[in-house]
Amino acid sequence: MRKLFLLSKRLLKYKWIESSQKQLIRQISHNSTDSSIVYSELPDCHLPNVSLTQYLFEKTDEFGHKVALECGITGRKYCYNQIRQLSVRFGSALIRMGLKKGDVLGVVLPNCPEWAFVFLGSTYVGVTVTPANPAYTAVEVFRQFKAAEIKAVLCHSQIASMLKPKLNNMSTVNIFITAFGHIDGWVSLEDLLSADIYSEEAQVDLDNDPLILPYSSGTTGLPKGVILSHGNVVNNLCQYHVPGTTRIQAACNDYQEKYVSILPYFHIYGLVVTLLSGLWYGAHITILPRFDPDLFLRTLASVKPTVLQLVPPLISFLANSSNLDRKMFQRLHTVMSGAAPLGPSIANKLLERINSSSLFLQEGYGLTETSPISHVSPLKGSQIGSCGKPISRTAVKILDLETGASLPADLEGELCIKGPQVMKGYYKNKEATANMIDEEGWLHTGDIAKYDSGKRFYIVDRLKELIKVKGLQVAPSELEDLLRSHPQVMDVAVIGVPDERTGEAPRAYVVLKPGSNVSEKSLSNFVAERAAPYKHLHGGVVFLGTIPKSATGKILRRELKSAI
Repeated sequence: MRKLFLLSKRLLKYKWIESSQKQLIRQISHNSTDSSIVYSELPDCHLPNVSLTQYLFEKTDEFGHKVALECGITGRKYCYNQIRQLSVRFGSALIRMGLKKGDVLGVVLPNCPEWAFVFLGSTYVGVTVTPANPAYTAVEVFRQFKAAEIKAVLCHSQIASMLKPKLNNMSTVNIFITAFGHIDGWVSLEDLLSADIYSEEAQVDLDNDPLILPYSSGTTGLPKGVILSHGNVVNNLCQYHVPGTTRIQAACNDYQEKYVSILPYFHIYGLVVTLLSGLWYGAHITILPRFDPDLFLRTLASVKPTVLQLVPPLISFLANSSNLDRKMFQRLHTVMSGAAPLGPSIANKLLERINSSSLFLQEGYGLTETSPISHVSPLKGSQIGSCGKPISRTAVKILDLETGASLPADLEGELCIKGPQVMKGYYKNKEATANMIDEEGWLHTGDIAKYDSGKRFYIVDRLKELIKVKGLQVAPSELEDLLRSHPQVMDVAVIGVPDERTGEAPRAYVVLKPGSNVSEKSLSNFVAERAAPYKHLHGGVVFLGTIPKSATGKILRRELKSAI
């Protein structure tokens, strides 16, 4: 009842765009003294009044002939003095083909150097990008693109034939762009990047115009479009780039950071923290389209990176790989871990394997809804198992789950965040927005956390029901809806179970209809044929007589988890 009351209260008081709230989040300062709130200890960063492309191009132009982007498979390279030109060409081509500021481009593309030009070019002309996972089925891509109301689509040529029948059902889509192959009726990305055309940069409302529309399940439910403005993403980059936040250095005459980029760019972590931040620092970014163990290790051996942005399953892979050669890491000074909590045992095992006194394992925390960073481990006084401290201009509090009161150190409650990186809201979903952001501008993460006397934060549990598979979100309700469509299934509940390789794996608890005799394997195959691989029921299928539920019909997932 308390949650229903709070939701009703937020719906009454929350305003979609509130100018006073904008001023409030810009004024968050490490000098504030409210004892119930933990403020960043870092200096307040400057929040520039510029678009993302203005923010990045000013830096990338400085790095000239240094290599910016390299394909880890083919070896094709682009230098920094090509970033602006190729991005502007792509954006200008979108305008010439009929798109305008505010239109949405759907992108289904594995990691590649050209991802940068597609994203920055779209941004340059005010076109919003909604990125989808290339592993999605046609049905999943169509659902996202329909919800995002796309006007154009860009995808890999190998995906185009799968998508075209579904996209034909969307009357708003009349621009089809394909990458790495020519298909009748589709425009080639390569042709657009080689066309010598130029358009003026769009004039955007930095606080309100959507820059990117990634889809996230938030705390519960089916995926929703997260509206991240130019200001959200630029502010978060500025917050992350405050001196004292990271060991990463900007390129100069005799130094350049070396990245091996494996986190997907359709995910906000890979896009902002690896690609966009890496370009701002002038890093040499070697890009891999997917995780392949041998390819990953070969690339590490050849590049000898200075920085790696990873997720816990990749750290576990390195910590346990029998083919690990310490020479791969002779220049490595930072490993950043995010997207899911990193267990101390895996963290310590990696540090032991690499055995480098200079390596900094920096854990972080954030959400798609925070653009994404809110916390990182401090350069001094970090603690294995902690997701760190609030970054510049970020305020955090822990709320008691029963009373809603702010809690002091060492007590567990819901983690709430406020700062200039907090999203504008969910696309055309005011109810979900009001349930996520309260009337004072605090974003309620749905994660249970605490902080210690040193103001280091720890994620204890998840109030939300999402399952994290290799850092990717799986909404139980999505798989439950899918399984309920099976003719022999009467009821179902899906939870995440621990998995050493992927972090978590979905497990389905199924109640069959009377007289049914379907097998566990048959139901697993049913899901596998209709959902992306990371959503498959690798945690298994368990048959039950009834699904435990509360008096109001809510699935009691904790009872299922306690029986594991």
